[in-house]
Amino acid sequence: MDGMPDPEFEVKTLQPLPKTGLEDGIGIGMGTAVIGREDQFSRDEFLLAKLGYRQEFFRSLGLFENWAATFTSMNFVSGIPVLFGFVMYTGGPEAAFANWVIVGGLSFVAIFIVDDGLVITVVPGVQQGATNFLISALEIQYPDSTVLYKGWFAWLLTSIGMLFAMLPNIINQKVLRWYFRFAIIIFHILFLLYWIWLPVRASQTGGFQTSAGVFRHFYNGINEGEEQQASDAYCWTISILFGAWIFYGYDASVHLAEETNDASIVVAQGMWISTLSAWLMSIPTLIVLLFCIQDFNGIISAAYANNFAEYLVQILGVNGATVILALLWVDSTCATASCFMSAQRVTYAISRDGILPGSRYFRRLSKGSHMPIHAAILVLVLSIIITTSVIGSTVAFTALTAAATITTNVSYLFPIVARHTVGQHTFEPAPWNLGRWSPLCAIIAGLYISFLVVVLSLPQIYPVRGETLNYAPVMVVAISLISGVGWVFPRWGGRVWFLGPKRTIGEGVDGVVGGEGGVKGEKV
Repeated sequence: MDGMPDPEFEVKTLQPLPKTGLEDGIGIGMGTAVIGREDQFSRDEFLLAKLGYRQEFFRSLGLFENWAATFTSMNFVSGIPVLFGFVMYTGGPEAAFANWVIVGGLSFVAIFIVDDGLVITVVPGVQQGATNFLISALEIQYPDSTVLYKGWFAWLLTSIGMLFAMLPNIINQKVLRWYFRFAIIIFHILFLLYWIWLPVRASQTGGFQTSAGVFRHFYNGINEGEEQQASDAYCWTISILFGAWIFYGYDASVHLAEETNDASIVVAQGMWISTLSAWLMSIPTLIVLLFCIQDFNGIISAAYANNFAEYLVQILGVNGATVILALLWVDSTCATASCFMSAQRVTYAISRDGILPGSRYFRRLSKGSHMPIHAAILVLVLSIIITTSVIGSTVAFTALTAAATITTNVSYLFPIVARHTVGQHTFEPAPWNLGRWSPLCAIIAGLYISFLVVVLSLPQIYPVRGETLNYAPVMVVAISLISGVGWVFPRWGGRVWFLGPKRTIGEGVDGVVGGEGGVKGEKV
């Protein structure tokens, strides 16, 4: 605003920030905001206003919630069991330990320079892993039941689990905060059981593996034919996915930025602390699990929905294994809730910019709690539809979830490249940043992500036939072609109607304070 401010407003001095060209339209000058006496303007709202958006969410989340969001998305106490059988036949204990340590370290570097795309497909993928825990528990207790092997039964359980995962994301932020605390409690219950119950019972049954049985036991089980088509080196490469599929989703904290106080610092810290703590806590935990292995051949030949069930039965017996598997279902459903939160918030954000059909509906927040309920409904419906593919073929479902993993990792790569090429002179780092280490971390992260995309595209079982072909690259190409045509299509293509992010902040002081539907934040 030009000249002296109106007497009915008071002037608050903020830390100087670069001028973006939006200031004159929203009542913000060089470090000064004109603020109403009742509706004070927080620094978080100021930064959001610079991007052209008004504050619509309540800001009540802090460092704990940001740490918990990413920590529960990774969630190694259920993530390791989900892929335990996979890594046993794609390299054995030796590859499991080595690749976990390496991938965890590389992921710790990659977290600093990530962005995200819409990855709704990840939600049913995570919940399907939870469903396999529950089905395995039922298989242990009811080995003669035939319904457990029906595709529709797995679809039903997965859909119910996703409904549970949606609930903390649509009620209010108080429930969301309590969900994070509940998820962390369940996590640590399992964590303690791994460290106490499993070793005690292992010592009472068959004892422990030798160090050679853990650190020098390699197994190539990806060759199902009479001859070995996939070498040990190839098998070792495939086993990298054991860690890559777990150290994933570290951008969950980003999606809470508009609900977090002091977001420009807290969000980055939440991602950093959660990934580091998950990596450091998971390495000794994995070692404990590997030393407790009783019958390796029995694990890789088991017929449960998840072969970790056989591992547990060998150590704890039928009832003990059922207890752990039930807790794993709860814990994995909590992980789904965190992934659901990410997909829901991204759906809201792109609807706010008018990208989706029906964006005016999906960008609405509930009146009382300011939660994106309509976006949550869309995520739930699409997730349930995607999950129906498991009824006819697990190959199709696996292809969908693998394609989502590839595209999400590629979406991480785009901002890394842009940050250090076209945006190297205009990009404004957040207060908590890498500084001079940014270029080196970008190179490491870019190389790791590129390598991971290649590995995700490789066949995982030989010989390659219709049932073992990795269809993820086919899905990615198809999606890319459809998206490309949708962008360049004459008259109705995205390049015609999409003009960039939409400003939702009102003109003048009312827009700064929040305008229609705005939310008050902390005082500066």
